[in-house]
Amino acid sequence: MNDMILDEIREYIVVLNGGSGCIFQVSDPNFTYILTAKHVVADAGHSVNLLRRFVLQDNFFAPIEIPFDFQNGVNYFEHPDRDVAILKIDKLEGFGKLIRTDEINHDRNNYILAGYPVMRRNLEDDPNFTNAYRTDEGVTIQGPRNNSLREAQVPDRPNLEEIRGHSGGALGKLSNEYFLLGGIQSQMVEALDEQLGKVEFSPLSSFDDLVRQFPDDLVPILPAYLGCFSFLQDAAFLLEVNAFDEESVVYTRNFLRAETEKIVGSAATPYLIKQYFNVRLLLNQSNSNALNSREIWVVWLEFLTVLNVMEYNDFNEGNLTEIFNSFRLLFSDTDKDWTHELQNMIYSDYRGLPAGGLVVVGTRTSPLGDNFEIEAGKIPNLMKAQTQRKFLKTDDGINFPFDHYRFIHIDLFKKKCILTKLEEYREILDEERLIAKLQEEYEQYIKRR
Repeated sequence: MNDMILDEIREYIVVLNGGSGCIFQVSDPNFTYILTAKHVVADAGHSVNLLRRFVLQDNFFAPIEIPFDFQNGVNYFEHPDRDVAILKIDKLEGFGKLIRTDEINHDRNNYILAGYPVMRRNLEDDPNFTNAYRTDEGVTIQGPRNNSLREAQVPDRPNLEEIRGHSGGALGKLSNEYFLLGGIQSQMVEALDEQLGKVEFSPLSSFDDLVRQFPDDLVPILPAYLGCFSFLQDAAFLLEVNAFDEESVVYTRNFLRAETEKIVGSAATPYLIKQYFNVRLLLNQSNSNALNSREIWVVWLEFLTVLNVMEYNDFNEGNLTEIFNSFRLLFSDTDKDWTHELQNMIYSDYRGLPAGGLVVVGTRTSPLGDNFEIEAGKIPNLMKAQTQRKFLKTDDGINFPFDHYRFIHIDLFKKKCILTKLEEYREILDEERLIAKLQEEYEQYIKRR
């Protein structure tokens, strides 16, 4: 996926009554959510009289009305005590580049506030509010308020009139191909004799609380692919080759893609795995936002498929821990070669993984060259000597992870086991022969059950 740019955010921001809203695609296969501030609907007499989004077409943002027949408790839900609300609309396609961030306590700079302020709405010259969209960049997250809201500082000290209409708009930041949503804007800070430009917003934890109050009607505010691996199948086992080699790999690619169906049909989901292991799934020093990205779960889908080929079957809550303690799959969202993560590999969480275990590392990019395995002998002695044992997350008796575990990159199962041996796969057009061949390759790293 390509990096997200500032203009793309607009397609996620809607005009809602006299305020704004933010489109968020959850795991519900039939609905898309619009997150907003409750008062945006309440101030319109608890009705939705304007709901409009914009789609970029030929360098022009075209207005599109969103049909919405307001039904409280059916397609509209609001929190009794907090300024948050959710509209359920028929599912929209193509909204997978917005994910949540819960790092606002630590990652506090360079946010963007996006919405449709009233000051820019000119019905006479711009009846569709095409030019009413506004973004404020360089927003800084500040401390919590006593009303479940958080405070943020908008640069250039905009006053109330400049911000009015931003209510329900998105507060987030760009990160690679994603827009990380930190919250929904609520109001200007009410204070006398204080610097202008401070706003209050509802963090996504307030929407989580709203969802908990309607468990039969709402699903968690999480990206769709966290609910089921099926959303990730198109990104798994790409096995990209040039046109001359396509004939050699197409049967293997199609087989592995078909094998992912067994993972989709199992009890294992990204959400379940995340709930069980959380940040233990990440390399040391990785930002927890990586747990909400597509990349980590594509890695998990591919690895579980490899295990399935090696006859590890019936993935469920009971044996997820067994798998986690037989292998350790760790992810980093770095764009650098994975060898730059050696220090973080040392201090990652290996508790429960016995000596001799396999550590599989996933990153956003494939290793440079053909370095898909890190052998203990390649690790500089200085790195081992400087390791601080008190910071290690290992069981007793394991003092230096590279002395006890085998480290490979996830792409080894595709590049080294398949793509570098295409001639050996060219004539395999039989499933049993292909399974035997893949097992032969994978068994160098994973023993069959």
